[in-house]
Amino acid sequence: MKKLITSGLLAVAMFSQQQALAETFNSGIDSVALVELFSSEGCSSCPPAEKKLSELVESPQLFKTFVPVAFHVDYWDRLGWADRFASPEYTARQYSLSSTGKQRSVYTPNFIISGNEWKGFFRGHPIEGAVGAMRKSTIGNLQIDYQSSDSLHQVKAVFSPEQGFTADPNKPLILSVAPLGMDLQTHVKRGENRNRQLRHEFVALDWQKVAMTFENNQWVATLNLSKDAHQEQAQAISAWVSNETSLAPIQAVGGYIQ
Repeated sequence: MKKLITSGLLAVAMFSQQQALAETFNSGIDSVALVELFSSEGCSSCPPAEKKLSELVESPQLFKTFVPVAFHVDYWDRLGWADRFASPEYTARQYSLSSTGKQRSVYTPNFIISGNEWKGFFRGHPIEGAVGAMRKSTIGNLQIDYQSSDSLHQVKAVFSPEQGFTADPNKPLILSVAPLGMDLQTHVKRGENRNRQLRHEFVALDWQKVAMTFENNQWVATLNLSKDAHQEQAQAISAWVSNETSLAPIQAVGGYIQ
């Protein structure tokens, strides 16, 4: 009997642990801005921008009116330091956003808020102020259910648009998900930041996309994340929806995960 009780308690503990790894996040119907920073550990101009982004950890509006994501590009790796967070997919995203947003050039550090280039950083302006100026009207709620275990990292998403939002049900919206690393540090040994200790927040550890389907006046999708995305122990999750033909976000959501 004692053995049975012990086994039962163990099963309950394991079940409780699994339950603790399930998180639900809602954007609310008002638009939430996606704040993107394109950066690199090989760029000597980037640490101040990373510091600016890191300050958002203390913002009361974090994950309420904006979701920050730092995408590390790979084109500065040629200067002598291979950024461990860099990806050619992030570089391609920056080039695409630059083209559609009519930026004159591709550079780092490069802030893009809600799909629009933002140069206020270079003038010392606060990110929160830019978010307020660029926020749109009510869009609709984006909900994500995040589940994580040793064998599963999955996001289920439902976007419930408000009246007035128009999208062709025959053309899918795209769900993007990026697990985020927090308080990550790198001692750079070569390149422009040689001998510097760099600290990062909201670092994209992966970026995956999937087409959403239109069901019962909602857009839904399920995305299984790569295990490699959690090698840095992701501590936050970000997600956003966009049109099939544009990377600019329609609605975003995010939050800390256990």
